[in-house]
Amino acid sequence: MIVIDTEKAAPLTGVKSVPATFDKVSEFANRELPKEFPKEFTDTVMTPEFQDQYGWHYQEAVDSGDLKNKWSTNTEAFGRYLDTTGLSEAEKDLLKQRMEMQGTVGNNQYYEGNGLTRDKIAGSGNHYGAMETLNFERQPVNLQQLEEAGAIAYVSKGFK
Repeated sequence: MIVIDTEKAAPLTGVKSVPATFDKVSEFANRELPKEFPKEFTDTVMTPEFQDQYGWHYQEAVDSGDLKNKWSTNTEAFGRYLDTTGLSEAEKDLLKQRMEMQGTVGNNQYYEGNGLTRDKIAGSGNHYGAMETLNFERQPVNLQQLEEAGAIAYVSKGFK
């Protein structure tokens, strides 16, 4: 396992960390990616109700086999699933654009929008886990570059 010090990595990556709330992620998207995710879009999709709908359709697309796994952001495959739902074209377009947001920003189908992660540990009595931030790296770098900058620590190097 590797721990990345985002503060030390920031000069290399241009990382912007955003609290994982509907409001903060919307503000970030509107400011940094206004053409891809304008305010009209985020006002519609960054709500608990829409997130529930997105998560449900996402899981259905995985269960149907249209999405190959639970981390896919293949909008074409998602669109094939959506074509079987009876949703309007406008609804399908919103859901596909929301998947594009997942691929770009990182707010996936499990995103809660309240700044906390969903606890998915079997048998746990907790609904929520750790606080969550979304880290948007403007410039991708590799581990070698991060290591040279002193921005990574190996917790279990060579762990299998």
